[in-house]
Amino acid sequence: MLVSPIKHHGNSLVELMISMALGLASITAMASLVGHGIALNSSLLAKSRLDEEINAVVAVISHDLKRTGYYGHIDEVVKNPTTLSNPFDHSLSIAAFATEPANSCINFAYDRNKNGVLDTAPSNENYGYRLKDKAVEIRLDGAACDESGWHDLTDPKVVQVMALKFSFEQTTVQQITQTRVNIELQARLKKHHDISRSINTSVLIENYE
Repeated sequence: MLVSPIKHHGNSLVELMISMALGLASITAMASLVGHGIALNSSLLAKSRLDEEINAVVAVISHDLKRTGYYGHIDEVVKNPTTLSNPFDHSLSIAAFATEPANSCINFAYDRNKNGVLDTAPSNENYGYRLKDKAVEIRLDGAACDESGWHDLTDPKVVQVMALKFSFEQTTVQQITQTRVNIELQARLKKHHDISRSINTSVLIENYE
């Protein structure tokens, strides 16, 4: 009995090369998409980090400024306005560190411990914020705007604060003086100068005259 030989038809070299080329193209396209996705995600994370940083800083400054002029014994001043006064009045001032732009430092005071005294020790009740060397700094121990003794609130190795400006205005409504402080802040990421943000806000101070 004769058995007919079985013929195996394999892929030709050309077909194999075409298949390999198509596979390589698919892998390249997929790698490109993955790379684009990673870059996009990294950019979004960087922007989110910058947003969180400057929003947190402005929130801290705003919350602190709202206390300006607060006096724990204000009831006594109301009862005896001719003999008593609020030691925290007129504590709001704006200046700058010597090498920084004008109006980039703000000082103020409030009665944190509610004892009716403007304490300077052991806890100093003179507060403030300033711009110095691309960082927002917080005032310690009542140091003046052009003095040392301030502490970084932001890290210039991560976020560079390019501008910080304060201004304030007072209006009188029904014989009540209202003070509003305006804050302008511009910042960018140190490693990504193309990623920057700016924020403008105002704070109403109800205790200050």
